[in-house]
Amino acid sequence: MLALLTVVLAQAIPAARLARAEITFDARATVADFQGRTTVATGTLEWVEVRWRDIDTKNGTRNRHMLKTVDEEHFPVIRFDVLGARPEADSIAGTLTLHGVTRPVVWPLAVQIDADTITVAADFPVDMREYGIKPPVRFLIARMGAVVVVHVRLVFVREGPQ
Repeated sequence: MLALLTVVLAQAIPAARLARAEITFDARATVADFQGRTTVATGTLEWVEVRWRDIDTKNGTRNRHMLKTVDEEHFPVIRFDVLGARPEADSIAGTLTLHGVTRPVVWPLAVQIDADTITVAADFPVDMREYGIKPPVRFLIARMGAVVVVHVRLVFVREGPQ
């Protein structure tokens, strides 16, 4: 399936808009593990952006701490830019920009291409420290792990002639 994505990307990337998104992360913490989730994202087959403010951990206090930890006021957006598919490895290469730091990444990827949609799924770890984010500590006993596992499910709708 990823070979099909390579063909799609090689064909001057067809016009496709992001129609549905579900992006979650699993975080470990000494007090209790938790998950963040959003269904709000923008993008194309070339790039995807998520605003920190749209991520919900189902706890208002934790949400505020998250926004402060990532300095959402100065770095409001998480962005992934596609550099290319790697069909031999069932993965995609790109850059992830987080907290003002852009780093190259390669993530495993599953792709389903239908007549009108392209569905993409990926699961990968992100170490916050690599992006200059210090994992939060509250009251010396509540510590969050530095690595979160991100789960991405995106559905793109093709636009124009197929």
